Amino acid sequence: MSTIASQWYLVCFEDELKPGQLLKRKICGEEVVAYRTASGQVAVLEDRCCHRNVHLSLGYVQGERIKCGYHGWEFGASGRCEHIPSLPPDEKIPRAACIKSYEVQVKHRAVWAYFGDEPLKTSAQIPPFSELDEWPMVYNYHTLKANIRLVAESLFDSHHINHVHRHSIKTLMGSLRYEKPDYHLQVTDKALQGWYYRVNDGSFFEKLYFGFQDKVETHFGFWFPHSSKLDIHFPAHFTMPERRLVIYEHFYEIDAENVMMIQITTWKNIFRFNPWFAKWFMLRKSMRIVEEDIAFLESNKHWHDRRDVRDMLIQADELTFAFTRLWNQNLKRHAPDSHPPQTAIISHTT
Repeated sequence: MSTIASQWYLVCFEDELKPGQLLKRKICGEEVVAYRTASGQVAVLEDRCCHRNVHLSLGYVQGERIKCGYHGWEFGASGRCEHIPSLPPDEKIPRAACIKSYEVQVKHRAVWAYFGDEPLKTSAQIPPFSELDEWPMVYNYHTLKANIRLVAESLFDSHHINHVHRHSIKTLMGSLRYEKPDYHLQVTDKALQGWYYRVNDGSFFEKLYFGFQDKVETHFGFWFPHSSKLDIHFPAHFTMPERRLVIYEHFYEIDAENVMMIQITTWKNIFRFNPWFAKWFMLRKSMRIVEEDIAFLESNKHWHDRRDVRDMLIQADELTFAFTRLWNQNLKRHAPDSHPPQTAIISHTT
């Protein structure tokens, strides 16, 4: 199991979990299966039948139980085997006939399961994805070979938008020129949040829709170790109400080589008269944006795996410094022996 696994992780979204459907996931090295029972209860179990050690996800849901497709053993949401077809009626099911069950919460239109040690659960929290409770949204899953720390920072890295996304986002979210952004940061033990302004370099038609203000107000957040946020504010103008575009990314180690990135895009009052077009547009755009990010995230791991190199940061990387301090402090607190702190060479410019 990953050393930063004692957390609530997003397993799937509610609309993915149709009645009777089984969803396989591998989160922090643990293989699980999620399903919804006939009564509507959501359960997440170890994806293993303890009888002949095959995947339970090869079976099916029957009433309130998940039934192994190999020999028909049936397991309840608690993980205990409740029926064995080949067992005579007068014989009891062995006490050892059970598998691991994960505690589940359904929140922000998603299914969350707790992975890790029970004593650490009190300090683990589901990130505040409150916009998902009411706003329209789209989401997509991506498996990549990357350093999870860089994945965690990628969404709110203020300087990469101008370059990585020059053909997709273009000037919609504003630009950073040579001036150093004035970051307004709030840092706690496990979270980093803040805001700053980007220059409104949008085209005439973008400004006509999103506003002619000089600056674009940009908010961001990170919740250790698995969630980031980018929040763009467009003020009311003419007959247009205030609009918001919020992007979340949730990520975790699948195994030693692979990282899962789930990107969620939600919005308020954008294309509000055509919700179908809004969803189509946002999904298409978000897929392209993530693909652009993945190319660089995997490229970074390519070089770190092949040579003893370190990222060289400069004074303009103020936000990266704040994030890295928070990341390293939490790694030291939760996994001092397994994850050496991420370090960087600092180049001081004159």
